[in-house]
Amino acid sequence: MALLTALCASLLLMASTAAFAGPLKVALDDRVDPVPIGEEMVYEIEVKVTGTETAPGVVATLELPPGTTFVSARRQPDFAPIDGQVSGDEVTFELGDLPPCDKKDLPACRDVWALVRIEPEVDPGTILQGSVTVTSTDPGTFPPDSHTTYTSAGSFAIRKGRVNFAAIEGRDRIQLEGDVGRTGWESPLVSPPPNLDISNGIRVRVGEVGETPVLDVTVPADAFKCNGLASVRCTLRDPREWRPLGLDRLTVLFRFDHLQRNNPNLLVRTHQLTLPSDYGPELEITIDADGETYTDTVLLEQKGNRLTYAKPQNKP
Repeated sequence: MALLTALCASLLLMASTAAFAGPLKVALDDRVDPVPIGEEMVYEIEVKVTGTETAPGVVATLELPPGTTFVSARRQPDFAPIDGQVSGDEVTFELGDLPPCDKKDLPACRDVWALVRIEPEVDPGTILQGSVTVTSTDPGTFPPDSHTTYTSAGSFAIRKGRVNFAAIEGRDRIQLEGDVGRTGWESPLVSPPPNLDISNGIRVRVGEVGETPVLDVTVPADAFKCNGLASVRCTLRDPREWRPLGLDRLTVLFRFDHLQRNNPNLLVRTHQLTLPSDYGPELEITIDADGETYTDTVLLEQKGNRLTYAKPQNKP
C-alpha cells in the first residue's frame, strides 16, 4: 500500500511539474557583456510557444536593473520598432497571440531586442541583473515563465585571473583574461558598434592598484599575426621578442558580430617576474588602443601557491 501511495504521489508530482512548465517559454540574454557606462546595451527577449496551440494575449514584462533606462525596442523578423510601456523599472511589450514556433515547418520565433542605456551614476564593475516574465490571457494552458541574466557594467571585465608563485625565484607569473566593453547593437540591419581597434598597436599594463605596473608594454600592430574570417584571433608573431619586456603571451579574439556576448576577448600572460609573497590582493589591468582606455580591477583570493580569481559569466 505504501509503495502504491508513493507511486501515485510521484505521478501527481510529475503531472504537476509538466503542467507548470507549460508550452510558453521565455529567455533573456544580453547581446554584449560588458557594456561601458553611459552606453547602451541590448536585451534579447526570446518568447517561444512549444505546444501545438496559439497562446492568446501574450505580454512580456522586462524588469530593468537599477541605474538603467529603456530607450527603444525592435522585433524580428524585420526588426521594425515596437512600443514598450514604461512603468517605473518595468517595460511591458504586448505581443498579441503567438503561434507555435522554432519547430520543423514552423516559422522562427520573433525575438524582441530592447535597447537600454546604462546611466553615468552606475559604478564600474557593477553586475546588472535584468529579468523578464511572459504571461498569457489563458494562464491555465499557458502558465507564466521568467528568466534572468547578468551583465557587467564597465570598460573591461576580468573573467579569469591568477598569480603563480614559482618555487624558483624570478619565475612568478600573472595571467588575466577578460572581455573589452562594447556598446549594444540594436539590430543586424544597422552597422555594428565599433570594435577594439589594434591597428595602431595596443598598450597593456598589469599590476597592483596604485602601484607601478609589473608589466607595461606597447605592442605595435605588425607584431601580431591574425587568423580567421568570421572570428579573428590575433597572437604575438614572435613571443620570444617580448619576453625580455615581461610579456609571454598576448591574444586578442574578435568574435563574430552576430554572436551573443560578442565583445572582444583579451588574454595576457607575463613572463618571468619576481613578486613579493604578499603581492595583491587587488590586481588591475589597463588597456590603451586607438585613443580608448579599458580597465578593470579584481580582488583575488589566496589558494596555496597561487592567487586565483574567476567570475562566472551568468552570476553576480
